[in-house]
Amino acid sequence: MSRKRPRYGDDNDGDSLPRSSPLGKPRTRDDDFWFEDGNIVLVAGDVEFRLYQVPLIRRSPVFRETLSMPQGDGISIAVPEVKLFDHPSDIRRLLGGIIFGSDLRFVKGDPDFTTLSSLIRMGHKYQVEDVVEAGLEYLRSFYPPRLAHDEGMPDGPPNFSKRDHIGVVNLARLTNSPDLLPVAFLHCCMLDPRELVKGIEREDGTTETLSPDDLATVLIAREELIKADALDCLYILDVNENCCSVEECRETLMEVLTSSIAVQEQRSFSADWREPWRPFLEKIGAVPCEACIEGIEVNEETRLEELCGRWPKIVGLE
Repeated sequence: MSRKRPRYGDDNDGDSLPRSSPLGKPRTRDDDFWFEDGNIVLVAGDVEFRLYQVPLIRRSPVFRETLSMPQGDGISIAVPEVKLFDHPSDIRRLLGGIIFGSDLRFVKGDPDFTTLSSLIRMGHKYQVEDVVEAGLEYLRSFYPPRLAHDEGMPDGPPNFSKRDHIGVVNLARLTNSPDLLPVAFLHCCMLDPRELVKGIEREDGTTETLSPDDLATVLIAREELIKADALDCLYILDVNENCCSVEECRETLMEVLTSSIAVQEQRSFSADWREPWRPFLEKIGAVPCEACIEGIEVNEETRLEELCGRWPKIVGLE
């Protein structure tokens, strides 16, 4: 954001002639935030926002400081103009949070990542803390601080894409919110490494990727998930001590092992969150005796609980 003095121009001249952006494109007035009796004009890119100063001053220390700077040259102008170096869509969303409330009620339904990221980033930049907190609270409802072995893989926000979890990691870093990272890292581990490197494209055309350190963390964590999955697959060969048909179950479990590592099944030796064994056994039609199945489930729960307990250390949070 500019720390220079706001620029002023004749308000009447501005209404009769189309003003231009620094790139020479004619400016346009924003459809949602142009109030004819507003007393400040914010310019982002080639879009103008005419607003009232009071809400900006009350809600944002950054705007308060900027708008209190000397107007210079002794020239008295009714409507000052402030140049912002942000994408117009980012400013539009921030103004929605400032003017209409910070609890996301101005966002219809569940926000997509672009909207939520914009609110948190701009709220952080302009120090509108309640906008930031509203966005983080929404994220916390999908990114719990710890993995629970008995609750399955946490679902991400409904309108987020798989790659948007990359951005969640970055928002957690930006706002010093490490409680979001365990599940955000886990979601990133499910991505193809090529998708991780590719990142996500923002509205302004820039690409958002993980930092080198966080990318390394995800790749190392993926190795741990693959290793745990491979061991889980090997443990299935253990026939339960209460088995009533040892040879038959041993043959069945060997068949399960062969099926589980087949390319078309994708059950094991991957970083994906593991599907429980029982439905998989039923799906492939290779079901051992009930004692063996129960033994498999007990071992499965024990190993998953151990993995969840180690997860903060695996991703560098402990």
